[in-house]
Amino acid sequence: MRTMTRRSMLAAACLGLAMPVWAAKPDEKPKVKVEFRRAETKNADGLTPATVAGTDEKIYLHATADATTADIADARAAVDAAGNPVIEVTFTKGGAKKMEVLSEKHQGKPLAILIDSKVVSAPVVRVKFSDKAEITGKFTKEEVEKIVKAINAK
Repeated sequence: MRTMTRRSMLAAACLGLAMPVWAAKPDEKPKVKVEFRRAETKNADGLTPATVAGTDEKIYLHATADATTADIADARAAVDAAGNPVIEVTFTKGGAKKMEVLSEKHQGKPLAILIDSKVVSAPVVRVKFSDKAEITGKFTKEEVEKIVKAINAK
């Protein structure tokens, strides 16, 4: 009887050690990180210098993101009026509110759009934002599709 109890305990202990392996998802790809950050054209205390990808444009980023991937309800691949690949995003209700406040307070200044910590675009805020936005940059169609798929995988 003791031997059977020991075997049961040993089997249970081995099973307990194996559980984390079963629960792991080795094929799961890391999610893309999108950030919308206020930026400035001149350096000041607390700002971080950055360059917009594919350009020589230098901007200075505020320390925290005003909106992130979590604030995006949906993303899809599209093309702009010139036929360039772009990412169309629809914000969550909370994300839309954040973007509205941001656009009201940051008129005439750049808004940095970061994807996986790389500034892909920094358009100047000219109008009040709604629940939708278009991310433009020097993207290929394949890059846009990859980013959209990663955003929607959250």
